Amino acid sequence: MSQPPPASDGVDLKWLDGKAPPGIPSGTAFGVPWTQGQIDATTAIGISAGGKGVPLQSWPLAFWPDGTLKWTGHALASDTTLTDSFHLAPGVPTEPTNPVSISQSNSGITVATGSFQVKFNKSGTTLIDSISLGGKQQVKGGKLVLHVQNGPDEPELGLAAPKVSVTQGTVESVTVEQKGPVRAVIKVTGKYTGGGHAAFLPFTVRFYISAGATAIRLVHFFIYDGDQFKDFIKAIGITFTTPLSDELYNRHVRFVTAAGGIWGEPIRVLSGLRRDATAAVLTPQFNGQATPDISTWPTTVSSEVDQLAVWSDYTLDQLSSEHFTIAKRTNAGRNASWLGNAGFGTRAAGLGYVGGATSGGVVFGLKDFWQTAPSGLDIRGAGTNTATVTIWAYSPRAPALDMRHYDTVPHGLDLAYEDVGNPDPTPIGIGRSYEATIQVVSASPSRANLAQLASVHTNIPQLVASPQFYASHKLFGGRWNVPDSSTSGARAIEKRKSDLLDFYLLDINQRQFYGFWDYGDVMHTYDQTRHTWRYDVGGFAWDNGELSTDLWLWMSFLRTGRADVFRTAHAMTRHLSEVDSHHTGPFAGLGSRHNVNHWGDGAKEARVAGSTLRRPFFYLTTDELMGDLMDLTLAADQTIMTWDPLRKVFPPPPPEGPGRLRIGPDWTTLAGNWFTKWERTNDEKWLTRIKTGMKDIGGFKFGLFTGNGAAVGWNADTAHLVDEGGEGLGSYHLTMIFGGGELLMEAMDLITDEPEFDAAWLDFCKLYNASNADKTARYGKSFSSGGFTQYYAKLQAYAGQRLNDTNIKQAAWNFINTNTVGVWAPVADIGGTDVVNPIKEIPNLATNDAGQLSLSEYAVLAIAPELAPNSLTSAAGDVDTGMSSEWDRSTVGTAHEHGDKAETSSVDSEFASSTVRRSWRRWACF
Repeated sequence: MSQPPPASDGVDLKWLDGKAPPGIPSGTAFGVPWTQGQIDATTAIGISAGGKGVPLQSWPLAFWPDGTLKWTGHALASDTTLTDSFHLAPGVPTEPTNPVSISQSNSGITVATGSFQVKFNKSGTTLIDSISLGGKQQVKGGKLVLHVQNGPDEPELGLAAPKVSVTQGTVESVTVEQKGPVRAVIKVTGKYTGGGHAAFLPFTVRFYISAGATAIRLVHFFIYDGDQFKDFIKAIGITFTTPLSDELYNRHVRFVTAAGGIWGEPIRVLSGLRRDATAAVLTPQFNGQATPDISTWPTTVSSEVDQLAVWSDYTLDQLSSEHFTIAKRTNAGRNASWLGNAGFGTRAAGLGYVGGATSGGVVFGLKDFWQTAPSGLDIRGAGTNTATVTIWAYSPRAPALDMRHYDTVPHGLDLAYEDVGNPDPTPIGIGRSYEATIQVVSASPSRANLAQLASVHTNIPQLVASPQFYASHKLFGGRWNVPDSSTSGARAIEKRKSDLLDFYLLDINQRQFYGFWDYGDVMHTYDQTRHTWRYDVGGFAWDNGELSTDLWLWMSFLRTGRADVFRTAHAMTRHLSEVDSHHTGPFAGLGSRHNVNHWGDGAKEARVAGSTLRRPFFYLTTDELMGDLMDLTLAADQTIMTWDPLRKVFPPPPPEGPGRLRIGPDWTTLAGNWFTKWERTNDEKWLTRIKTGMKDIGGFKFGLFTGNGAAVGWNADTAHLVDEGGEGLGSYHLTMIFGGGELLMEAMDLITDEPEFDAAWLDFCKLYNASNADKTARYGKSFSSGGFTQYYAKLQAYAGQRLNDTNIKQAAWNFINTNTVGVWAPVADIGGTDVVNPIKEIPNLATNDAGQLSLSEYAVLAIAPELAPNSLTSAAGDVDTGMSSEWDRSTVGTAHEHGDKAETSSVDSEFASSTVRRSWRRWACF
């Protein structure tokens, strides 16, 4: 692995898609890593394009232990002259031509840049008081709106329709988080109130305004704290009004498709009439330009134009990822029917416009519009002096969101692999975000311009560095490198990894892994008989990031620079950090194991919600919401005291605990949360909590192999771990494959004053895959490590690297070279009567193996490329046995849980009851 360049050399940046976007109406932000000791908080950083300075705003994201900057965040202005590449380096930044300024009063906050101005209220239900351009208010009364229904949509039962209450977001606090000169960030928090419903659904919404902008970007996040049996979300979005003054035939509505097509019509249509208005009138109207003076029109048209219909209301609904419709109705409103065949298509971009040809109007967009369907865009009153626009993140025309579990009876672990009861399934504490933009314009944009705006409003441009630069900084564990083609064996692995990524990206689309709660996730395990994922089988359905699927995608992006992988990783981390995690409530800081419902499994685990795996998203994008969500994971310290992950298997912990957890993945996840907070704040109290546990583990007789399944006592108040005694020796098979291995590889590069823990850590990495003789030589007896040797090859290679032992590194390669789990048959085409629609499939695919084996192979390739074989025993194209690394086949389960039957585990010796043993083996696989 190459060394990072000195900070003085700076870093070259490029756009994720390779070419400069047509614009950045709401600006853009990005993060950059630095080498320890080179950049401190007083160092000015600038950016240039073609040798010319560009306005830049910078802020710290993370610190090295010595206080120097580890990551910095940066923002570009909206009026930046865009080029394909930029160069970032220490230096005085250029000042913006139209800097952002902020002024405050008791009632509100005003943000201005050039002739663009936004006023926010500090109280009430109107968050955005107004948005103005050139002194003219073009948006007023921006409100958050939510419809809540007191029952599910079940008209077939013949019951009265459920009552729908209309609530609005009510401001509780407003904070200026950044105040320019290039970017302002305004944070608003509150709850939804009104309609006779108690205040609920706490929300955070951030507004971003960039220098030289005519647009605001908002990121809205809410937490569900309602009653799943009574509070069915019927609609959620943001609404505002815009004034209209042009003649009705010079007012226009536009919607953009994902493919760049435009649906556009005037409020009063002049084409298609019995009398021809002529091209001189019709062509500018079609293009959204002002028509000639009416006195120049044919009198056969101008004399009766006031009799033509006024199309005042418009709706675009994307009720599934595969179909949208456009409807309109006249100004008769509720007295008139909707014309439902105005337009249709497959996928809408989520961008709309309403306004006048000469007086302008508003462009509005929702990111991930079709991906998170059902969504919608509404325009009402376009035939009056004031139009109302609503951006629906969840359309009111869709069935109400049903938060209930998919069944009312338990299904159990032995067959359905589902943990049930204690606790019962509940969505309390999960969250969801949406992202929208509102841009004011002084005249109707051209069709081509609107298509360009759709590409940047609904797919925010992102600056990134090269894979070589990222690899040189050893990011997020550091044991990975750019793709290696030095040997035929390495090339075979790289092709296998690339093909696997290609397939998952294809499969997300062909299986339509989309929807309000679902977008970003993939499925867990494939059902070869039905030619579908096990979408309806207990613990085999949604993946929920089971074995670091998100880290696999982020590492794949970092080493390749692939834009499609970046966006898939981005969507997955958004989903996992919001929907699969409980942010408040009884499970605060924990996440839900994989299930048919994302939040439905009874196993609530710290590792599902942990901060460590969110860091690539946060540091590459600087996203403030992700920072909030990582902070919320710190609640897991106390929550895990109540929801002991082993509560269904072991008796209560001893008083000196007084809780219990597994060293991995539980303690490693908590340590990852503290590590993230430590580097973000440079506050050593978080380092102290890490080192407290390290000292305890370093003092345990069996180090990281301590306890029954590495289970130990836990005290959240002191951060101490307690060896519960006995001769427990073994390992929980998932100890280090939820990101814990990568965390400790990174942490031990920094925490160099805990030699006892470091020795225990190296012992674990060296001995997990080692022979019984090696284990006996170290601990006095042999034991089963727990299986998944191919996953732990990365830690074995790491131990070889740390100990400078080629034999250990070669042993890691041997596991990779001979492994067949996760090495699948080629993609197959399935059609005919076997499936509803023709599909491509990989037989017996399992996401656990896809993600975790990839991470292991990336690491071994990076650590010991010189040992890569010239050919692989498990070459690409070999057929996998079909046995996934899960509990669907008893022989595999036995091997994975306890290895060779001759190696009797401590669990077997302490818990003689076969029922308890079976429960431990099954339940511990979480």
